[in-house]
Amino acid sequence: MRLVPKLATAMVGAMCLVLAANGYLRVRREVAVLQADRIGDHALLGRSLSAAVSAAWRSEGRTAALRAVDRLNAQGGRVHARWVDASATVDDEAARKALETDTIPTRIERTPAGDKRSSDTPVVVGTERVGVVELSESLDAEERASHRIVIDTLLTTLTMVLVCSVIAIVLGLWLVGRPIRALSAKARRIGAGDFSQPLALKQKDELGFLAGEMNAMCDRLEEATRRAEKETAARIRTIEQLRHADRLMTVGMLSSGIAHELGTPLNIVLARAQLLESEDVTPPERVDYARVIVDAANKMAKIIRQLLTFARRKPAQKAPRDLRRIARDTIELLQPLADKSHAHIELVEGPPELIAEIDGDGIQQAVTNLLVNAIQSMPRGGTIDVLVDRARNSTASEGVIVSVRDQGQGIAEEHLPRIFEPFFTTKEVGSGTGLGLSVAHGIVEDHGGFIEVTSTPCKGSTFTIHLPGEIPT
Repeated sequence: MRLVPKLATAMVGAMCLVLAANGYLRVRREVAVLQADRIGDHALLGRSLSAAVSAAWRSEGRTAALRAVDRLNAQGGRVHARWVDASATVDDEAARKALETDTIPTRIERTPAGDKRSSDTPVVVGTERVGVVELSESLDAEERASHRIVIDTLLTTLTMVLVCSVIAIVLGLWLVGRPIRALSAKARRIGAGDFSQPLALKQKDELGFLAGEMNAMCDRLEEATRRAEKETAARIRTIEQLRHADRLMTVGMLSSGIAHELGTPLNIVLARAQLLESEDVTPPERVDYARVIVDAANKMAKIIRQLLTFARRKPAQKAPRDLRRIARDTIELLQPLADKSHAHIELVEGPPELIAEIDGDGIQQAVTNLLVNAIQSMPRGGTIDVLVDRARNSTASEGVIVSVRDQGQGIAEEHLPRIFEPFFTTKEVGSGTGLGLSVAHGIVEDHGGFIEVTSTPCKGSTFTIHLPGEIPT
């Protein structure tokens, strides 16, 4: 239910209660006044008739006095008179009580012909109470008058309710509904990021004040948005620079191993080229030597291409990528560095392929940082297991994982809460900058995932990257 109907319903309900209570009290008051008037009329008429009968009794006798009662009945009014002799009051309790008191009691009697009001007025002649004049009238006229009062009050109440309802609805729609619709439309535009088109409400009330505050809020939000966009752009540039610096640092660490990796094919090319210069080589041998040179050159080109691809700075771009292929390429790139440390990187058996919506270069950099960290944690060598699989028995309800488990020195328990802090490192000076795990953590968070770490000192560590769900193939 909307605000204006609620307000109108509340106001109309309150008015109905007030008017109904007022109508009820008014009906009771009018009916009470009507009854009091009728009772007063009875008393006045009874005294007048009693005085007339008493005067006629004294001057003309009993017979003439009773004719006064008959003349009242002959007029055909609503009041009927009856004479009760003092001697006959033995069987008439009401008349007997009237003779015994100076008051004029009034009573309501239920008869088969209908309800009627009766009163008994004693008649005094000299000092003797000779009888009672009983006046009675039907209550039909009084009830009809009461009904008219009820109907008039009800019609008046309904008319006032209808008029007040229309006024409440019209004023509610104009003073509340229209501004609320404008405020709602402005709020929707603000929610959509549109801070233009100031809201103009001319009314000088709370809603107009709210409109002014919303306009001022839009101005502040627009300024804050521009400032946030600048700060976000600067932050993104800084993060990209840090990630690129981390890549270049990794390339630097790989350079010695790659130089060794290039040495063998270069020696092969040099030896076969020298043989081709000699004149003792047969044509078939020349073909074989040329093929060997081409294979060696392709191998060197592949190594250099992998290194350049890893070092190249590219914007993040998510697309369906095979995580297992990324892990395999990363292992191949880092194997020379692992060989130099007498470490062996092994891709554990898993699904033949695992497609996810990721930034392939970013995830490769994160996996590279974890592998470099694992290699550096094993100065005496060992085996590093890389597992690419669907998430099982983890806090993630569904998704994929890339797990790197080493046999290194492990991480002290007091250092675990800080390992993802930028520039935090426990390595010797010159062995690292403390950016690797921080960069990996930021890349994974950008994908809506997280990194889980378990470590046992002197036994090794396991870093598990959790990423959102697999894309069905």
